[in-house]
Amino acid sequence: MSERISNTLLIWAIILISPKLINGQSENLAPVDGQIIAGHIGLGGQIPGGDLKDRYGANLNFLIAGSYITKSDWYVMPEFQYMYGDVVKEDVVKSLRTKEGFLLGDDKQLADVKFRQRGIYLGASIGKIFRLSTMHRSGFCVALGGGIMAHQIVFSDNGNALAQIRAGRSIGYDRLTRGPALKQSIGYKLFSADRKLNLEIALDFTQGFTKEVRAINFDTGLPTLSKRLDLLHGIRVLWTFPYYTGGTEGTIFY
Repeated sequence: MSERISNTLLIWAIILISPKLINGQSENLAPVDGQIIAGHIGLGGQIPGGDLKDRYGANLNFLIAGSYITKSDWYVMPEFQYMYGDVVKEDVVKSLRTKEGFLLGDDKQLADVKFRQRGIYLGASIGKIFRLSTMHRSGFCVALGGGIMAHQIVFSDNGNALAQIRAGRSIGYDRLTRGPALKQSIGYKLFSADRKLNLEIALDFTQGFTKEVRAINFDTGLPTLSKRLDLLHGIRVLWTFPYYTGGTEGTIFY
């Protein structure tokens, strides 16, 4: 799944960038020397590591962010990331299953229960763009940041048949986990000369120093874990909507 996610994002990035690389016409440059205020929306995929890989498989994520870029190409970027996936490796209702591995509802029929992973990251980063040309703001970028990571297992009981996870009782099984996190990014920011194509492609590395929030897990009867190391490694594409606050204009010919 993780390889498919990476390949899909790479293909879309190539499709978006390639028209600009082969453009042979002259065009007016947008201001390049001023400050930039930008909004971002994006999609990405991540592979878990550390303690997280024992609980979940790969995830997809949706991002909303904003950034302020100075004249010297330093930037600050707050962001919100919503993570979701269908692979849950930890069987938190194992104690409720029959010998054959089935879950029985109140009516003694098979219960149709699905397990999914959900999570968020809320934080901010400080980074630097290393321009490839003085004529535009595009270039490689690196960033360091931190924030809060949280994740949990959510349940979908289509027949509302399993009493143990009905009416809020699922909190004893959901493994709600949260804590501070660090994040590092390396990528490429593209600001097209005509302002029509602006995006960022980046690799992200996140380390969450988390703990399970619930006092006790109902399935084991044991206290929850107070110390975890949750790792995420991923790739993302951000579509950027910049507002240039100043700078000089020029013309470039190919």
